[in-house]
Amino acid sequence: MKNYLNLIPISAKVHRRQTRMTRWCIMISVFLISAIFGMADMFLQSQKNLAIMTDGAWHVRFWDLDEEQTMMLAARPEVKTLTRYAAANYALDMDYKVQGVQTLLCGYDETFFALFPGVSILEGDFPKERGQALVTEGMCGRLGVSVGDEVKVETPDGFLDFQISGIVEDTSMLLKADAFGLFMDTETYLSCFREATQKEDFVSYVEFVPHCRMQKAIKDICAQLHIPKDRVSENAKVMGAMMQSSDNYILMLYLIAFVLAVLVAVSGMMMILGSMNSSVAQRTEFFGMMRCLGATGKQVRRYVRAEALYWCLKAVPLGLLLSVVTVWGLCRMLQALAPKWFSEMPGFGISLPGVVFGTLIGLLTVLLASRKPARKASEVSPRTAVSGNADTVFAVRRSAYTGRMHVETALGLHHAAGSRKNLILLTSSFAFSIILFLGFGIGIDFMSHALVGLRPDAPGTVNVEEAKAVYFSFALFVYGFLAVVALIAAFNIINSIAMSVAARMRHYGAMRAIGITVRQLQTMVAAETFAYLMGGLAEGLLLGLPLHYFLYQWAITDRWGDVWSLPFSKCLVIVAVMIVAAVAAMTGPIRRIREMSVVETISTS
Repeated sequence: MKNYLNLIPISAKVHRRQTRMTRWCIMISVFLISAIFGMADMFLQSQKNLAIMTDGAWHVRFWDLDEEQTMMLAARPEVKTLTRYAAANYALDMDYKVQGVQTLLCGYDETFFALFPGVSILEGDFPKERGQALVTEGMCGRLGVSVGDEVKVETPDGFLDFQISGIVEDTSMLLKADAFGLFMDTETYLSCFREATQKEDFVSYVEFVPHCRMQKAIKDICAQLHIPKDRVSENAKVMGAMMQSSDNYILMLYLIAFVLAVLVAVSGMMMILGSMNSSVAQRTEFFGMMRCLGATGKQVRRYVRAEALYWCLKAVPLGLLLSVVTVWGLCRMLQALAPKWFSEMPGFGISLPGVVFGTLIGLLTVLLASRKPARKASEVSPRTAVSGNADTVFAVRRSAYTGRMHVETALGLHHAAGSRKNLILLTSSFAFSIILFLGFGIGIDFMSHALVGLRPDAPGTVNVEEAKAVYFSFALFVYGFLAVVALIAAFNIINSIAMSVAARMRHYGAMRAIGITVRQLQTMVAAETFAYLMGGLAEGLLLGLPLHYFLYQWAITDRWGDVWSLPFSKCLVIVAVMIVAAVAAMTGPIRRIREMSVVETISTS
C-alpha cells in the first residue's frame, strides 16, 4: 500500500453495513434529481414536437409585409427559413367555388412544407409553373379528377383554369365545412387573388437558426423593418418549449421549476449530510487510529471526502440507471394512455440534461455534504476516538429537567437538545420534506386548472374517452411524483432517526447495564424522536406554507384569479407520512437493542 487513500476500498468492505444508508441516500438523491430533469426534458421535447406537427416549426410570423421588407427579412443571418402564406375566402363567404362548392384559395412558397411537417403532398409535386395548383383529396374524390387534370375556379370576375400538379390532405376545417381547397405558389396566388386577400391573411412565417437569441432577433427585425408590434406573433408552444418565449407566465413557470429543483438538491444534500454524519460518528475509532498512526487533520478530511466520492462510483450510476428506466416507463405509460397528446414523446430516449444535472448536482451535493463530517472526523483527538466514546459524548451545558415528567422522557428530550447542530440538522431535514411536498403540491392545483377542459365531467367535452385518458395521465404523473416525494421524506426520516439512535448504541447499552428496562429505553427513544419530529413539523409548516402561497400566486392566482387557501389536505397527508415514518424508524433500533445482550450492546462499534 503506497498511499493511505488506498485504505478506502478496504474500509468500504469492512464498514459496508455502516455506510449502506449513505450510499442509498446518494443513489436516491441522484435518481430524484435526474428523473425530474429527465422527465421535464422529455416533456418539453414531446410538446415541442407535438407543437411542430400541429402548429408548425415556425418561431414568429409577420403580417402584411411588402416585397422589400420580405427580401430584407429573408437576408438576415438569424433567419433559417422564411415562407410566405396568403389565403382568400378563408371564411368561405366570398363565392370562390369549384363546381358550386365553396373553395379555400391559398398561396405559399415551397418552403411551407419545411415549416409545417404535418402537411404533406400525397401525390404529385409542388406547382412549378404558373397556372398549376395543389388540390385537396376530397375534391379529387368528389369530382373524379387526378394529377394532370384541370379544374375551373369560379370567381366574382369570371373563371380561372388551373392544372392539378399534386394532391394534399383535407384540413379539419374543410372537412367540417364540406368545402374544397386549392393551393398554389405565392407568385401565382398574388397575381390572381391579391385584391381579395385581407391583411391578416397575408403572413410571413420565419424559422430562426439554432441557438439564436430569438427575442433579441425579433426586436432588431421590428426596429430595422419598422414593423409594429401588432403585426408580430410568436409560436408560443414551440418557443415556450425552447425556453425562448416572451410570455411572462411561461417564464414564471420555469422559475417555479427552478425553485423546486433547488429544493430537491438541498433536500438531497441534507439527507446525505445526516447519513454521513452518523456514519462518521459510528467510525470514530477508525479515524482515531489513523490519527494515532500519524495522519494529520488535513489528511483525515481528505480521506472522508475521497471516501464519499468512492461511494459515488456505484451510487451515482445506479441512481442514473434507475432514473432512465423510470423515465422510460413514464414516457411509455403516457404514450399508451394519451397517444394524441404524447405521441411525440421519446419512448426510449435518454435525456442528456437529466444525466448531466443528475451527475453534477449529485457529485456537488456529496462534496458539500462531506465537508462537515470530514471536519468533524479530523477534530476528534486520538485518545478520545480510540477510547470508543467519541460518538456518545456530548457537551453537557445543564442537566435534564425532570420536574414534571418521567426520567426516561426527560433524558430523551435532553438527548435531542444535547447537540444543537445535530438538532438543527435533523429538524431541518424533516422540514425540507414538508417544504418539498408542499412545493410540488402546486402541481395538483395547476393540473386542475390547466386541464379543466379535459376533465371527463367538464361541460362540452367532445371525446369523453380521450379526455379521461389525458386527465388520468396527468393526474397519475402528478400524484405519482408526490407519492415519490412522500416516500423520500419517509425514507429520510427513517434513515435519520435510525442513524441517530445507532450512534448512541453504546450509551443505551451502558444504561441497560445499570438497570434501565427496554420499555424505558423505548420511551427515551420515542421522546427523542418526538422532539425531532415536532421541530421538523413546526419549521416545515412555517417555511412551507409561505412558499406554497407564493408559488400558488405565481402559477394559479395570476393566471386564473383563484384566491389561495390553506392546503389542509396536503398538510394532513405529509404530517401523517412523517408520523408513520417516525414510528417505523424507532422499531428497528429498539428491536436491535432488545435482542442483543448488554455486553454486545456496549461493545458495538
